Amino acid sequence: MKTSLVVDADSHVEEPAEAWEYLDKEYEPRKPFALTTEDRPALGHMNAFWFVDSQIFPKPVGQGSTVFGTPLAQQLARSKIFSLGSQGLTDPDARLKEMEQFGIDVQVNFPTIFLEQLTEDIHFEAALMRSYNTWMAGVCKQRPERLKFAAVMPVRSVPEAVAELKRAKDLGAVGAAVYGTIDQRMLHHRDLDPFWAEAERLGMPICVHTGWSHPGLKWSIDSIFGAHVISFTLPVMMGFFSFLGGGILDRFPRLKVGFLEAGSDWVPYLVQRLDHYFGSERMAGWWTPRRPASEYLRDCQIYFTCEAEERLLPQVLEFVGEDRIMMSGDMPHAEARENAVKEIEERTDLTKEQKARILGQNAMAFYSL
Repeated sequence: MKTSLVVDADSHVEEPAEAWEYLDKEYEPRKPFALTTEDRPALGHMNAFWFVDSQIFPKPVGQGSTVFGTPLAQQLARSKIFSLGSQGLTDPDARLKEMEQFGIDVQVNFPTIFLEQLTEDIHFEAALMRSYNTWMAGVCKQRPERLKFAAVMPVRSVPEAVAELKRAKDLGAVGAAVYGTIDQRMLHHRDLDPFWAEAERLGMPICVHTGWSHPGLKWSIDSIFGAHVISFTLPVMMGFFSFLGGGILDRFPRLKVGFLEAGSDWVPYLVQRLDHYFGSERMAGWWTPRRPASEYLRDCQIYFTCEAEERLLPQVLEFVGEDRIMMSGDMPHAEARENAVKEIEERTDLTKEQKARILGQNAMAFYSL
């Protein structure tokens, strides 16, 4: 019998055209629109794309492959177990109904289309993100107790990102979504310090999400399989380095940061790897952060989402702390075809208390719900 709220710390919206309705007037001629093509075997279920600045997104074939289920005209979207109204959040009650089927009480939603960079124009990108954030705030206000959102941040334009962070908090966002790199730049680049300072001042959780944020990694991959395993996932680990190994948490120790949709069983390896080199680098006189990574992990507000089936989850809980791991439903993405809540509830290698923390209590603390 359920005794506490189940909070999905990371699910998504497959953006509909309504997401661009709040675009600044100067950018209206460049408003994204959907293109639909005939079915071709090489595209799989991908037969519709967003047209943005003379490019199409996603890119399911060839070098630099990416994949996602928006626009909703795709065969991919229509083949899912989730209704289109739920996927695009054009029908919030449809999403609530499906959340109930999966045992989820509260859900924090993230964008999908911004998993990759849409334009070289950083100011147009910022305008697209502002429009999306305004639209998502309106959707969540229709069912505010159960639908929450993390606002996407235009961090390639730091002044606009700082302003959007404050605006997003006023709109009701419970987190700020960024990706593991900014192009080739790491998140600990000092240009970003005003953004981290504002997030710390506002008490806004930073959500480092998987995504195709690093051009070199993205263009090294020529298949959807590789795109998910490598170019989509590794930037989160690069972001993790920036916080624990690049000095962000030295300069802004009160930041609350989560690393989302990359699983959690990589954390012990990478922390031990950072600690392994910390002493020798310091002895040699090279730059290091002030403390070993394991001390930041112990003392700072650092969270992760897990995959429900991770074999090493009990060991990860022991390593990072039982109050740091959250459940990711990943609705309505294809990976959400399994019921993460049920999988965690049925595990025999976790205690009742651990399950309660993973399924809700930790996310409530991270997002200050």
